[in-house]
Amino acid sequence: MEEMRLSNPKILQVIDGFNQKFLRMFDKFEKFSNKKVYFGLFLLTFIMASPMLLAYELENDSTRFEHKDLDIFRDRAQTIIDGDLLYRDTEHVTLSPPLINYLFIPAVLLGNTAFIWTLWFCVFVFTSAVILHHILLSFFDKRYAIAGTIFYIASPLSHYTTVMMMQDDAIIVNFLLLAFLFMIRKSWYKAAAVFGFGAMTKLFPALCAPLAAVGPKLWKKRFIAMSIGLGIGILVTLPFLLHATDEFLQFLNFYLTGQQPNSDLQMSETVSDIDQRGMSFWRYLGENIVFVPSSILHIIFVLAISTTWAAALMKKIEIIPAFTLCILWIFIFYSKVHYGYHLMIFSLLIPWALPHPKQVAGLGVMSFFLILIHRMWRQNSMIQNNVIQLLFATIMWLYWVHWARVLLKERNNEFSGPMECHQSTILVISWFTVFCIAYYLLAMVQILL
Repeated sequence: MEEMRLSNPKILQVIDGFNQKFLRMFDKFEKFSNKKVYFGLFLLTFIMASPMLLAYELENDSTRFEHKDLDIFRDRAQTIIDGDLLYRDTEHVTLSPPLINYLFIPAVLLGNTAFIWTLWFCVFVFTSAVILHHILLSFFDKRYAIAGTIFYIASPLSHYTTVMMMQDDAIIVNFLLLAFLFMIRKSWYKAAAVFGFGAMTKLFPALCAPLAAVGPKLWKKRFIAMSIGLGIGILVTLPFLLHATDEFLQFLNFYLTGQQPNSDLQMSETVSDIDQRGMSFWRYLGENIVFVPSSILHIIFVLAISTTWAAALMKKIEIIPAFTLCILWIFIFYSKVHYGYHLMIFSLLIPWALPHPKQVAGLGVMSFFLILIHRMWRQNSMIQNNVIQLLFATIMWLYWVHWARVLLKERNNEFSGPMECHQSTILVISWFTVFCIAYYLLAMVQILL
């Protein structure tokens, strides 16, 4: 016992020593020029991704492609490159808005290997981090803005999604954050344009798009903002509605009602109603207690979204909390949720969490906890007990409900001025980053073994 008592102060001294180094390091970051900050964020993005990227290249494991959408991404991009028409001429049924498929083209032209695709997705982690940095600079001192951006880059939501899962979720985060930035600056027309292009990339930005029309005080400007967003949507979709009508409507039907595609000419995957729900709470509730029909969930979801819009219009809630809530409702009421979707809400909650170290720590813990639930869904987890799976999914759901309560309490917060942070936030983010580095190195070892 005496030895343990003697060693504890030494351990505390070591930890305190690291804490002081972390604080001094961020003090130095505060003096960096913008170019140095961007370069540092770029390096950090690829340093974090490199252990897993290297391991996958050395291992060359074909099972990596199981449950991945890479062949579908390649098919869509190659269809465009060949001069054919999306939706109609693809080998696989196309179940995404048009524009995201054009963003896949560089990955095909640069080599079309899994390595190139994951590098390309990592680029969008970096670009979204730069946008987030500008958002945080609007509210916080520079060192805290850098800390929040590092928190985003280090998170497994960024690299587990892009490298291990080879998914494109980082792309849509760019549109959401850019729209968020313009709305903070009250650049309503720019926000409307971003929403228009974003909704044509993935539909999630459409959930927030009406807020760009709510923002201006004059109805004339509201109609202009609305026209910009809708005009972009019409211009992008019109060619496909005219020349690939049935196939395009099939995609819309899938997104709006959940009805799975059925094509005699194109490849498609049909899954059960339960499996279609991914890792959502409603999936595990349906498996173990009661199955709530998707139609009911989606009606509640639409009511929550439309109520948020109406509340913003009547000034019962400010635009910024309303924006965040519109995305948060996905994880509370929508029937289908995948791991990568959480990158959207994670990025949007960072400005809210940054002044509160415990909330930052909670977001960090949840980013790892979600991996457990994702693996339970993919059935490659040691946790196969139905009760434990439902318990974990319930904890996840209640965590997002808790954040909804926080945002509703902060509904009058318009982020109009600078916000104070405690240096504990920097320490939490620093140790979280160290933990993430260790996790990525461990993942590299596991891949190689």
